[in-house]
Amino acid sequence: MSEIQAVVFDLYETLVYSRIRTNPYRRLFIDLGFQPQSIEYLQARGIAFTESFGSLADFVQRIKPDFSLSLESYEKDIDDAKKSVVLYPETVDVLTILKERGFRLGLISNLAFPYKEPFFRLGLAEYFHEVIFSCDVGFSKPDKRIYENILMGFYIERSRILMTGDTLEADVLGPQRVGMRAVHLDRSGTTLKSISTLHGIFDYL
Repeated sequence: MSEIQAVVFDLYETLVYSRIRTNPYRRLFIDLGFQPQSIEYLQARGIAFTESFGSLADFVQRIKPDFSLSLESYEKDIDDAKKSVVLYPETVDVLTILKERGFRLGLISNLAFPYKEPFFRLGLAEYFHEVIFSCDVGFSKPDKRIYENILMGFYIERSRILMTGDTLEADVLGPQRVGMRAVHLDRSGTTLKSISTLHGIFDYL
């Protein structure tokens, strides 16, 4: 029997990807007067990842109250990006096999509130026992609290949980710092000790 009892995935660039990359939030922050990598820019980005809003207008009021700006083009870019999100070819196959073998499945994703929609539209919710979106819980990877959150949901010894994703700090080093196991997903196949597709996860189970 495998030592691993649960597998946790990142979402974007791991299970799904967007065929259209519009970067509406970056454009919005700049148009609001936040210079890239400035304190205001990074704070706004952090709020996008760790708070939920009913609309983009509510979000803008949160980060720059009383600022007047037409949001139609940003909303269109967000909508276009969401509609373009598709599964990687092996995603359903790998999730189905893992579930059939009795592994508990989890997901931890850093994302702004509108980008949750493709996860449900593409039917991924049915595969997962625990799902954590940063915008719902108030902190994002690699904050150790987000991993601890999923650990509490699983009630499984942390060394028996394996995580994979495309970002080294968020999906490998962060989980390892709280005692989970982790493997990096690099679809380019150029990084040593990484897997190049989700099928590679089976070598670590």
